[in-house]
Amino acid sequence: MKTVLRIALYGFTFVAMVLLSSYLTFRFMGAGKTVEVPDLRGKSLLEASRLVASRKLYLKIEAEEYSSDIPEGYVISQNIPPSRKIKEGRTLRVIVSKGPKILAMPSFVGLDIDEARELARKKNIRIQRVIKVHSDNFPKDTVVAQRPSEDEMGSDVVTLLVSRGPYEQLYVCPDFTEMTLEEAKIIADRIGVEIELDGYGSRIVAQKPAPGSIIKSGDILILELQYSEEQELRWL
Repeated sequence: MKTVLRIALYGFTFVAMVLLSSYLTFRFMGAGKTVEVPDLRGKSLLEASRLVASRKLYLKIEAEEYSSDIPEGYVISQNIPPSRKIKEGRTLRVIVSKGPKILAMPSFVGLDIDEARELARKKNIRIQRVIKVHSDNFPKDTVVAQRPSEDEMGSDVVTLLVSRGPYEQLYVCPDFTEMTLEEAKIIADRIGVEIELDGYGSRIVAQKPAPGSIIKSGDILILELQYSEEQELRWL
């Protein structure tokens, strides 16, 4: 009988101690001070550690990722949003930047756009934007400029300026029937139009487009030729 009472007493004491321990643990944990989560994004690890320690929190690096925007060793993101209220002693997990994946940007200037795309693919660079501009110095579909520029550090994306070719120059078509063939060739070269000759002779008797029409560089001008009267009489 005494043995049973002793066992019962030990059991009661054990349960009481467990309950007391749980109560004290709950009171201890629940009594922790509430603090506001600091914004660690864009901060260096040293600065982030100081901010976390000042609030009696802990810092843990969860992962590292490449970033073109955040410098190496700086915080990209955190698991608990800034300004949220948490208890002291909590751990904040952060993702830290490894810096840009591309160390130096290659030169795309002078490449055809298809060649530029192939080079970007090989270098794991993403062409973020293609801007087309007129250029008198670069052929159509050729890269005129880039951003970031060649050998600039710190980016795996690039914006390319690509040539549309030169601006179209518009002209009022001259009256070539008033000119000799040699004069017509000089004027055509000056305004950048091509000449096709129809017939034979040295005298221009008709043309397409007609005089006064609007033409542009690169157009084709058809000149109809005949022999002059003196040449015709000579043949007779």
